[in-house]
Amino acid sequence: MQYVIGLGYFIDGDFPSGIEAFNKAIQTAQDPFYSQFPRLLLGISYGQNSQFQEAKKPLEEAVSYSEDFGCESLGILARGLLGLVYIVEGQMGQGLKMIEETLRASYENHRKVCCAMVEHALRQVYLQIVDKSAPVSLTTMAKNVGFILKNVPSAGKKAEEHFNKAIEVAKEIGAKGVQGQPYLDLGRLHKAKGRSDQARGCFIEAAEILEECESEVFLKQANEALAYL
Repeated sequence: MQYVIGLGYFIDGDFPSGIEAFNKAIQTAQDPFYSQFPRLLLGISYGQNSQFQEAKKPLEEAVSYSEDFGCESLGILARGLLGLVYIVEGQMGQGLKMIEETLRASYENHRKVCCAMVEHALRQVYLQIVDKSAPVSLTTMAKNVGFILKNVPSAGKKAEEHFNKAIEVAKEIGAKGVQGQPYLDLGRLHKAKGRSDQARGCFIEAAEILEECESEVFLKQANEALAYL
């Protein structure tokens, strides 16, 4: 029951409430297998809430369980999202490689839900580079010169590519809630690049989709973004 409650909060974008519910689901699971799915979503929720240090443990545990018991449907997504944590920690090249490998495997195996979620992780990486929302220390820059030289100049283009791909995949599987989020982020990208009209169009599209899905937290973000344009 707590897993289903947490899933509702997760879809709505209320990640703090989702974190609480997923923790309860893990604690009350009668079988280790059934604790893995809330553990995976717990890690993702922490990441979505910018609590990357807290996200690392549940994602690593999900990967470990997957490797020990052959539950690759769980581990492949956890491994990709763990790559995002590594990037935040400063292991940029390794983290990006993990995300890209997961995305490639997901497309090869036609796992569209995984594709949409990993596309989200990648677009967040490039969006943060573009709008400088995650300042990088000089020490981290020195350790990741190759990553920075390779990815920073083309970050805007790559972010837009992943936004559009995420929208395309979400449309294919009929996941309107998932579709609304990349429209919201694409609007943020256009805003960061000074393209106000395009940003407004994306925010309006996101708001319409998210209102239809009753995704209140993400809808509030879309409306606030529109108000600040």
